[in-house]
Amino acid sequence: MVQLLRGERFFEPDFPMFLNRETESFHVKFHQHDFIELSLVEEGSGYQHIEDETIPVRKGDLFLLPIGTSHVFRPASPQTSEPLIICNCIFKPEVLQEILGWLPPNPLFRQLAEQEPAAQPWYQFQDKHHRFQELFRAAYIEYQQCASNYRSMLKAYLVQILILLDRMTRTTEHVQDPFILQQEKIGDILSYMNLHLHEPLTLQKMADTFYMSTSHFQRIFKTVTGQTFNKYLQHLRIQRSCHLLIHTTLTIQQIAAQVGYADMKFFHLLFRRITGRTPQQYRQQNR
Repeated sequence: MVQLLRGERFFEPDFPMFLNRETESFHVKFHQHDFIELSLVEEGSGYQHIEDETIPVRKGDLFLLPIGTSHVFRPASPQTSEPLIICNCIFKPEVLQEILGWLPPNPLFRQLAEQEPAAQPWYQFQDKHHRFQELFRAAYIEYQQCASNYRSMLKAYLVQILILLDRMTRTTEHVQDPFILQQEKIGDILSYMNLHLHEPLTLQKMADTFYMSTSHFQRIFKTVTGQTFNKYLQHLRIQRSCHLLIHTTLTIQQIAAQVGYADMKFFHLLFRRITGRTPQQYRQQNR
């Protein structure tokens, strides 16, 4: 079951905008919300589960999530020495309506402001020059200090963030950057992996499926995701297992088979290494 987070839990009665910094863990539940969310990965790496996809994330990744998108961040493992820290800026559509006149005529902004269905359930960007990080940090400090006219300042920071997003979308429409092309290819690969987790997925098979040499496949996969194919596949399968443990009554052996593991000893060892718990403990603690 997907948890619904309502804005009233975070917003002041007369100001529907909120910022925080969170160190992500395995205890946060898969959820959706009745507000728009901007999430910036400030430190560390891990995964974001959005709808039916699992996406590797690292410092500098920025996500724009419309109302109703189901998602959750997860660290790479519970014992990581580099925690996954996310800065969130959430706001109601009326905030966007108020600042719309200051923004470029971008169809996405209008759709979000009018609560119309967006073309995509989520949008991802990369903060290559740390400009978003500077704006998010300044906005977070402003929110914490609550100095005079801080609400106007927060809206001004949001305007700057959205203008930068608009510039990035217009640039990528016309410039065929090699890294962007690699990201598009990896997007197809990750979608294929999500659909075929129960099958034997080897590096050689994946390279053949997408008409690449194994060395080229491994190189672009690690460039875009920051991980080797095998490590990413293991985390993807364990994250799918976590979802099945919580949301189904399948036995642990059935779940292992559904994510491609016939060796139960290996499955238990891998699950414990990544989550810090056995599958049975994880089910009991999250039900």
